[in-house]
Amino acid sequence: MEHELKKTINAFISGLPERERAIFLRRYFRFESNAEIAERFGVSVNNLAVALSRTRKKLMKHLEKEGYFK
Repeated sequence: MEHELKKTINAFISGLPERERAIFLRRYFRFESNAEIAERFGVSVNNLAVALSRTRKKLMKHLEKEGYFK
């Protein structure tokens, strides 16, 4: 089950547009702060937070579609 979940998450991340993927990975896998990421990508911290929220919602929908949540 854990292996399948990892594959599902990796597939989701791989399917993201390059910029969205880079932001998501920096925040949730490299644990960079929102301020660091916002500065790197030239956006406000608020805009970054909104983008991350949207990506998390997409991930939840993807996991629901794959049967992890109902």
